[in-house]
Amino acid sequence: MGFYGLYYGSRWGNLILLNEQSLKDWAIKHKMPTPDGAHYLGQVLNGEIRAVVVYCGFYGKSCMIHVGSEGQHWATKDFLKEVFNYPFNTLKLKVIIGTVAGSNTKALRLDRHLGFKDVATIPDAHDEGDLVILEMRPKYCKWA
Repeated sequence: MGFYGLYYGSRWGNLILLNEQSLKDWAIKHKMPTPDGAHYLGQVLNGEIRAVVVYCGFYGKSCMIHVGSEGQHWATKDFLKEVFNYPFNTLKLKVIIGTVAGSNTKALRLDRHLGFKDVATIPDAHDEGDLVILEMRPKYCKWA
């Protein structure tokens, strides 16, 4: 998985971890994709992993993003900044691609609020119906 350890800590009880095995284990437990070559970013609040971002499917200057979370109030500003800083400024990617079930209105609302733009909708491509494909680029990312 590459570099392991503390990536960023803004204050006691609020840590952002990069590529720790515990993040991959959390992602597996929550049925997130964990392919070879994936990178993991995690939000730890009060000693508990509350969110994990999986970056995978690297295609030159782009990658796929998958986000899993538990509970409320996991999306701290520091974490959101790092979610986009890591792929755009550290990895030098140009596009982050997300896929969401069209019926998952909460996830779509969050993604669009964060600045993701809809690229396409593929009817009947998801177990729950339509599949929405979204993109984030540095030019309209307010977080990186």
